Amino acid sequence: MTKAFGRYLFPGFLVLAALALPSLARAQNPAVPTFSLPKAPDADKPPPPDVVWKIQSKGGLLLTSGNSRSQVATFGFDGSRLEGLNKLSLNGALAYGRSSPLVAVGDGTNTTDVTHGASVTTTNNWITKGRYDRFFTPNNAAYALAQIGADKIAGKRLYGGAQAGYSRQLLKNDQHTLVAELGYDFSYESYVQSPGKTLDAVAIHSARVFVGELFSLTKATGITGSVEALFNLNKEKALLASDTTGATNGVGAFKDTRIIGKLGLTTTLFSSLSFGFGFTLKYDQNPAPRPLPAGAMPYAANFQPFADKVDTMTEATLIYTFL
Repeated sequence: MTKAFGRYLFPGFLVLAALALPSLARAQNPAVPTFSLPKAPDADKPPPPDVVWKIQSKGGLLLTSGNSRSQVATFGFDGSRLEGLNKLSLNGALAYGRSSPLVAVGDGTNTTDVTHGASVTTTNNWITKGRYDRFFTPNNAAYALAQIGADKIAGKRLYGGAQAGYSRQLLKNDQHTLVAELGYDFSYESYVQSPGKTLDAVAIHSARVFVGELFSLTKATGITGSVEALFNLNKEKALLASDTTGATNGVGAFKDTRIIGKLGLTTTLFSSLSFGFGFTLKYDQNPAPRPLPAGAMPYAANFQPFADKVDTMTEATLIYTFL
């Protein structure tokens, strides 16, 4: 090898080594991981539904003086939360009133004056309900409900129970929403006991049928109507209302039908304030024993009156929508 050849070979070898070393280093080191950007959402897949809240309260007050002296107050609330296929709702109502009826004043033989007597409670009822709906399709759902309430004037110190069943939306368009439900109802009723009477609490197992309609009259005004019927399936350990002696203890199946009918109209006054008018009818085929009025003498030994089979309530309220 000549010196000239060696002089050119050594620099060339250095150049080749410099070019080869990075390649060898890359071959010996592990691969550097890479990360891809998130995929864009599928344009054909709809976005997940938002949570829909609805909260309303309503109240009314009636005060009279002069010839008629009474004070009646009503309050109610409705709330619901809808997320996807699940809906939770809670509602309640309260009505309380007192009045001072006219009483006669006399010497035991003749009436010498008429005046207002002591104030007595004439309206005293409340109820709270909680309900869960699980939708399988937009028109089909299963529901479960629990409720508790009282109506002392009608003889019920406490009542409550639970329901479960199937709900079907039969019709839905711009004006009409029609819903029908079939299910089971369990009711527990504890009566206001009269002196000298021992009344057990009553457990009632019933078949439930419900039909409700919402009619949008205009964008601001809607009309609602519903009928709920409960048909008792068991023999109840309760006093038979058709026997005013109070001697018959036992009510047969399908002899304690209960029906609740409601009709209402709501119109928007402002963005969150509405006016509501409602009418409710309650029918009880075998009502509770009538409690003894305050200050009255005990019932006769063989006499037991019962509450009226039909109750009605008409109310006008202002409704405020929070959400």
